[in-house]
Amino acid sequence: MNVFREGKDLAVNVVKDVVHHWKKPGGKNQVSYREIVNLGIGGMGQQFVTALTGYLGLSVGNTLIGSTIGITPMHIQYMSMISTVLNIFFTILRGKIVDNTRTKWGRFRPYIAIMGFPIIAMAALYIYLPVPTLPYTQKLILTFLFTISIAMVLPLFTDTYNELQTVISSNSAERAKIIAINSIIYSFAPTLTGLFVPILADMTGGYTNINTYRYVLVPVAALGVGMNLFTAFGCKERVVSSKNYVQKVHIIEGTLEIFRNKHWWIRTVSGWIGFLEGATGVIFSWIFIYGTQDYTMYGIMNTVTGTASGLAMFATPFLLKWLGNRKLLLWHNTLNIAFVIGMLFSFKIPMLFFFFNYLNAFVNALSIVYNNVMHAEVKDYQQYISGKRMDFAFGVAGMIGLPLTLSSGLVLPYFYERMGVTTNYDILFDPTIRNNFFGTLCVLSIIGAALNLIPFFFYSLSVEKHRNIVKALEYRALFDDYVNDCLDDERVVETIQGINETYDFLNAPQPDFKALRTAIRSAKGKSEKKKARRALKDAKHLLVEKDAARYLIDELDKFKKPEMLARVRLANQLAQVPMDELIQFDASVLNKAEQLPASSTEERREKKAAVKQAKQILKMVGMIHKNYPSGIVVPDENRLQQAIDMPSKTSAENRARTKAIKAAEKELDVYHNTLKVYLNAKDLVREYEISKTILPDMEKRYQEIMSRRAETAEA
Repeated sequence: MNVFREGKDLAVNVVKDVVHHWKKPGGKNQVSYREIVNLGIGGMGQQFVTALTGYLGLSVGNTLIGSTIGITPMHIQYMSMISTVLNIFFTILRGKIVDNTRTKWGRFRPYIAIMGFPIIAMAALYIYLPVPTLPYTQKLILTFLFTISIAMVLPLFTDTYNELQTVISSNSAERAKIIAINSIIYSFAPTLTGLFVPILADMTGGYTNINTYRYVLVPVAALGVGMNLFTAFGCKERVVSSKNYVQKVHIIEGTLEIFRNKHWWIRTVSGWIGFLEGATGVIFSWIFIYGTQDYTMYGIMNTVTGTASGLAMFATPFLLKWLGNRKLLLWHNTLNIAFVIGMLFSFKIPMLFFFFNYLNAFVNALSIVYNNVMHAEVKDYQQYISGKRMDFAFGVAGMIGLPLTLSSGLVLPYFYERMGVTTNYDILFDPTIRNNFFGTLCVLSIIGAALNLIPFFFYSLSVEKHRNIVKALEYRALFDDYVNDCLDDERVVETIQGINETYDFLNAPQPDFKALRTAIRSAKGKSEKKKARRALKDAKHLLVEKDAARYLIDELDKFKKPEMLARVRLANQLAQVPMDELIQFDASVLNKAEQLPASSTEERREKKAAVKQAKQILKMVGMIHKNYPSGIVVPDENRLQQAIDMPSKTSAENRARTKAIKAAEKELDVYHNTLKVYLNAKDLVREYEISKTILPDMEKRYQEIMSRRAETAEA
């Protein structure tokens, strides 16, 4: 009865919370439940679209391209390799476009709203053309053209949705909760397609018949594009940044900055060496397609398997809170290996294989939530170390592994063809060939999962560290808004309370672990032992918090460090020069820097910085001659926002608005690119001056706000 009552109370409280905060978020949350539901409905739409586009992906296990159209695994892989090479250019182009998109709807939502339509149009055209009946060379060319075109455009639709989840809230805990709830909502889509698509496919000839894709999957994908509009028009983007103009991110410069991110390297290397982990992905469906040939049972089993994802998504926020990202990932990959070993010894017995496949689906679904959380945290860390917000530039940085990606992509097709699977997938109807093939895939998957696990033993970006990184980013974002006097009370309160929380951890006494362990041994009774163990656990957590505090403290104390003060002195010398006199700099500025003393470490560091700045000054002078031959013209930064705010209800208004935005951005970009070193010097000096007063002023204002609130509460 107690459990029933607690469950009932929990359900009632959840319903009340949803009702009260349907339109307006509660407490320190930033996102309402209506927005979360809009995100989830759009996610379902994305899943419906990928139900179709997944069959147009250049994968050797693809039943549409491989079995129905009749393209050999090696030719599929060769096309995939060409696609990967072409993707270098398109990834840079997409990154340049998306990372520099500025609209009143945000960076990602315009692409979420628009890009689904051309993707579905191309996919439908390919599927309705008589491709399966064409000579092999012609079908190969058409398949190449359509799949490559879709592959180049698809990330503007799918990746922008994924990136939106990382900026829907700047609060990591809330973001994890949103991603989990969203995952539960959109997991209904694969559950529905997993149940009904196989049943409908049985009526249209199965997955080896083109009619299944024409009359089942194309309509499902079209429905998905419509559902996706809920996200495009019902969600917001929340990035921690100043309200002032932010210079465009140059994609190559941004990529080089990402290479300094050790956490990005760990995640990237893991993907490179763990490429075989998904080798077992085709086994479950192929057992029914080529084994039992029972599509109704396949639909039922697919639906039951879908519940594993729903349970995992529900459990992930609790597991993240309990274990943290790194430990959860390590547990996921370890259990994944164990369950694939179980699949290796059970694929001849469908129900036993289903049991291990279900458990494997559960642990793999954990990554849907925590991978997005980790990706968002790595991006925040990148913003912390570089001072720039980058999103699609991460895809460009990933191109560094292209040679390894191309070569590793040949491994699975090689095994496919060695096992006899070429254009004739019908050999899989033979149980002996099928069982040998499945056994090989399981072994490859185990190897991939083990390799994928290794790099994450070195991953160290904890929840506590990320929380202090976000505090540091929020502190940076205050500077412009503080000067412009556009800080509201809530932001002041959150900032000061966050800083005070970090200092409380930092200034707390160092725990005496010897005494705490002695207290556990000497404790009498269950209650006392539990209390002593809790004290030890809290002490360990305190050490974690103390270590994480450095990310915020380093930001607060930045201008107390000798190397930073040296940079300020150099910047101040340049910032004092009137803008119209910058053109007078010549080679003597570099000669002067090179003649600085370098007898100590500090002097060598300062000389290196001076030489670097001198070279940048000379480059700037050349650009001034080129871009401002008649004198430097300072652009009006308000012009861009005015252009963004222009009406766009009609085609003419939209064209005028687009033209105005491009003109304002071009003017600003030329100015900032030309005078980059000079403007950066002014910004650094300005930041140094503001840092002297911002915290004392905010502390004073915080005390006034809290006093007013206390008086209001008493009244």
